[in-house]
Amino acid sequence: MPDDVVGSLRSQWGNPSDILSLLLLIGGDIVQKAIAQLVGYTIRPFGKNSPRIGITPVAFSFGWVAYAFTNLLSATGDKKLMPLSDCPAIVVNCANGSPRVNQSWVLGRLLRDYETHHEVDATILPNGHFPSSSPTGRAESIRIDIFELGVPSKPSLDFVWWLGWVTIIAQLAISLIPLILNNNWGVTMVVLCGNSLALITCALPQWREEKWAGRTLNSENVTCITRGNGHLHIMVIIGRIGSWNVETLATANPAPRPETPIISLILAVLWTALLISVSGLKEHAWYLVCIGGTGMLQNVFAAGKAREPSASNFYLTRFPRMPTIIGKRQNHIDDSESHVDIDETQAEISELSEWLLSFRQPLSDKRTHMPKWLDSMDRRDGAPTWLEPLRANKLNEIANTQGALQELEKWVPTAGLAMMQIFFPSSLRYEEDHIRYNVQKKFWKRAYYTKDQRREAEDKRREVERARMKGDLCQSSTFSSQPEV
Repeated sequence: MPDDVVGSLRSQWGNPSDILSLLLLIGGDIVQKAIAQLVGYTIRPFGKNSPRIGITPVAFSFGWVAYAFTNLLSATGDKKLMPLSDCPAIVVNCANGSPRVNQSWVLGRLLRDYETHHEVDATILPNGHFPSSSPTGRAESIRIDIFELGVPSKPSLDFVWWLGWVTIIAQLAISLIPLILNNNWGVTMVVLCGNSLALITCALPQWREEKWAGRTLNSENVTCITRGNGHLHIMVIIGRIGSWNVETLATANPAPRPETPIISLILAVLWTALLISVSGLKEHAWYLVCIGGTGMLQNVFAAGKAREPSASNFYLTRFPRMPTIIGKRQNHIDDSESHVDIDETQAEISELSEWLLSFRQPLSDKRTHMPKWLDSMDRRDGAPTWLEPLRANKLNEIANTQGALQELEKWVPTAGLAMMQIFFPSSLRYEEDHIRYNVQKKFWKRAYYTKDQRREAEDKRREVERARMKGDLCQSSTFSSQPEV
């Protein structure tokens, strides 16, 4: 008697209950990445003194049972919950040029999402032609974006976060259909239990401790994040007191919480019980397939979507003086020789030394005025010629990676020197043999021998600028609080 293939297929597609248990074991890695993306927002439900509870809307999906055992293995093995960074990057301390290989998931995603939102232009050149005969030649050599990092508070709630809650509500709505039409409460039970276990798993405090495992700064600090030599993006992050210490975030190794393995074991047992329960549901399986598929789509979207930095508790603002520097592939005009008079260069920045000296004398009430060229937004009035930045209408003339790094050094002292060691490796010192053109040798020699004064002056300038802004804000609030006459 021939097999009834048509009947078997009709029965399977009519009520695919046999495959539900298998579907629940697919996609555990996606669930982990979705949690890593969304975890971090907390509430205090019982007042200011109550413990923080994490609220993370990662919907119940097919991959949760598989992830429960992966989570148990991690909690009892390497004792880590967060996934490894999926974006290779290095973090460079611009004070000494020391690079660190990034191990932080959140920093890796910060760089990946930044690159996604700021693509490098591969076709447009100022003259409309490619720099070489190759039609695949890139118009831009490098893009450098400079940011000021604010004090962390809470991750901002974006569309990706809210979509998680919309998905959970939609799953509950779907699960009510068989309950209302057929008085079948099994699907509703699975959805309620699945989403409850998911919320409990995401609420483990160790998630947040691993995601932001670094310290905060107690002084000004400048760091750069990049994929390294041969890549096209650099993020320059100017940190202030109280903001994240990006360097410690990159390699921090937090202590695991002792309760995490125990809770993970209990959760794995409960997920197994839910898997057994789902296997026993023989009717209305399409509702569970629809619910699990909807949750999987939300997990995939949350795991891969590029987000704004504030969603990861990085509050970045553009450096107003020079937010973006783009080096374009151009022919280089060189000098005839590379000699630099260091004494003359030191004399050119003597104003900086005098201004800084006035801050180092606490008994003196008289402060030397900040050099006008340092205080100016464009830094051209009185600045040494070699430190004069290009005018806005000349920014297309920044030549290649070297030119972009030189322009960066003018605005953020030591950042260009530090990046020179990454893209043209040596160390945070002037190495003449590593530089090809004399015009570049002159710049970097001057930059190296004046780096300490310029860096300290820039730190002090930012401090004075923030004090001015704070004073203006206090003054404006005072005026606004005065009663009308």
